[in-house]
Amino acid sequence: MATAPAAFDCADIYQEHAYLVRLTRGRDAVVQVFEVFGRPPTSREPHWAPETILRCEASRAVWDAVSPEARAEFNRRLKAENKPAGRWGADETAVQRLFGKELLVLLWTVELPDVRPEEIAVAIRNWLGLKPEERWWLYTMTAAATGLAHQAGMGWRGALRQALCFGTRSDAFHLGAVTGRGTLEPRPNAEFVPPKKTRGRKADDPGFLFAPVPAE
Repeated sequence: MATAPAAFDCADIYQEHAYLVRLTRGRDAVVQVFEVFGRPPTSREPHWAPETILRCEASRAVWDAVSPEARAEFNRRLKAENKPAGRWGADETAVQRLFGKELLVLLWTVELPDVRPEEIAVAIRNWLGLKPEERWWLYTMTAAATGLAHQAGMGWRGALRQALCFGTRSDAFHLGAVTGRGTLEPRPNAEFVPPKKTRGRKADDPGFLFAPVPAE
């Protein structure tokens, strides 16, 4: 019995607007994510090949770190819709359009080689904390300006790293250490009314405010 193609809610990438995750082999193996503009063929096309755009290329180490979390997130939502679970293939995986956008937001965040493992872990946590609609919006803004593979770290891609990787131990700070706090120059209060003096107590006596006032 033939094994079903690896996919996440994408029946035929040639006929659907979707994303293709491709894993290369060899010493410098990488993960590549293509946007695929699938469409049904016309009656005059004996063969057809949908257009593609390479959106991201990252190391296999990055892919190995993020792919299990992405799989769990996508399958959780597929289960809620009573759809079959997906899996990552050893070579290629078709991913439905919205899942592909969300995956790219995560990969764009951690794609640069200087991103530390701790930052990747924080980025995954922050990505999981976003609603799908928020991830879609981030994808739209990023892809519109810097959505090609060679634009890693530029513009919105760099902003994604700054936003989603924030929260490591080196980012922690105490409120007492925050600089820039102060007050304006004191201004006399024309409405100020000094407290009335009481017999036997001075206004600057520490117990003044709590001393009982003798009956007249």
